[in-house]
Amino acid sequence: MKIIAGLAAIMLCLPGAMCQTGSGYPDSKDIAAITEAKPRPGPETLTDPIANDRYNSSLEGWGDRLHAAGMRLCRFYKRSGLPKADCGK
Repeated sequence: MKIIAGLAAIMLCLPGAMCQTGSGYPDSKDIAAITEAKPRPGPETLTDPIANDRYNSSLEGWGDRLHAAGMRLCRFYKRSGLPKADCGK
């Protein structure tokens, strides 16, 4: 009986390519990532090249995290049936 229930669960998951887990809401980590504040440059970035490089690196990382979370959310909503959800590449 457990095998039949397991097979039924697998068959239900296949059409969506990924089953939703939990409450059916987007992952809270993605919500946190898209609401993360943009890094602010300190005054030292104007005079210290190393501080400027660190700021630029933190800004790039922030942008990458924001984009990745946005793409995961787009795929979540597309799987949920949102019309015209175009997640790009």
